[in-house]
Amino acid sequence: MNTLLSAAQRAFDGTEFYSGLYESRPDDIEQIPYINHADYHQASGLLDCITDRSLVAGYLPAYHRNIRKFPFNIVESDLEQKQRHNRLMHCLGTLGIDPRQPATFLTIADDASGPFAGEISTCLAWEHNIASVVFHNCNLDQLLNDIKCYAPDFIIKASNSSRQLDLAEYSAKTITVLHVDHPIPFSSKMTLLACDEIGVFAARKNPEDSFSYDEESLLVEVNPLTNLTALTTINFEIAPFIRYCPSQSRIQFNQANV
Repeated sequence: MNTLLSAAQRAFDGTEFYSGLYESRPDDIEQIPYINHADYHQASGLLDCITDRSLVAGYLPAYHRNIRKFPFNIVESDLEQKQRHNRLMHCLGTLGIDPRQPATFLTIADDASGPFAGEISTCLAWEHNIASVVFHNCNLDQLLNDIKCYAPDFIIKASNSSRQLDLAEYSAKTITVLHVDHPIPFSSKMTLLACDEIGVFAARKNPEDSFSYDEESLLVEVNPLTNLTALTTINFEIAPFIRYCPSQSRIQFNQANV
């Protein structure tokens, strides 16, 4: 069976949200609508949107604290946490980085992006990397001093303010995390792409490259009516996202279906 149709049927069978959204169990891809965060405001609460509360292992921190578009936190199971971890590992591989070869990573965060940056560092630490987070609150001299002290192999810019910093004088390779809510600068290289509902999920090494993603856990399409990206978590356990459009910006993916 088609992976999209299978995921949609499982979501219909397991959640009040999708059973109400679809009205009838889809038996054809044409019956599966594209949705966005506004649709989730129809839900009475989190329990409408998950398949089994007993499997909840944690939740995914928003990219920017207190700016989440959903009316509730996105929860995940142990399996989905592992899939999120694997997506980040795939993305680093796309950048030419082997995360299983221990290295020193330093993530630059601020108060808003701190929890999200912590999640990135946790995933890196699982692979036995040294992964620290430093907070940049406008004091550039302090930040530069921190970078010298940590002597990282890779610097990850997670906060908005850090994206504009010129750190070319440091030997570390610089990686920039961008959010799907904002237009993707054409000139950005060594880029990780993230959204609140799925975490880091795609990457590109050079500006002229398309974004690459882990096809084992995600299906990426393009909504033919809007040309906006739609994501489906094809191997979800408790938190399905079916043809979910998280962005208002057009993004080029190397495997996206048009």
